[in-house]
Amino acid sequence: MLSAEHQAVVEALGSLPARQREVLVLRYYGGLSEAEIAESTGISKGAVKSTASRALASVAKVMAGRPGPG
Repeated sequence: MLSAEHQAVVEALGSLPARQREVLVLRYYGGLSEAEIAESTGISKGAVKSTASRALASVAKVMAGRPGPG
């Protein structure tokens, strides 16, 4: 069973467009570098960086809007 915070992150990831979700999962769960992600997805390293940045901003926005404990 996932903790409430972990579940919220999974749900936030699920709300992302497929490419953004793929980049974040490869980076933070797969531990790949930007160069490795670029190679495996066929996009440029710059696109990886900008995609990850937009995705993290979206996840932060979703997480900020969820109710806190208690």
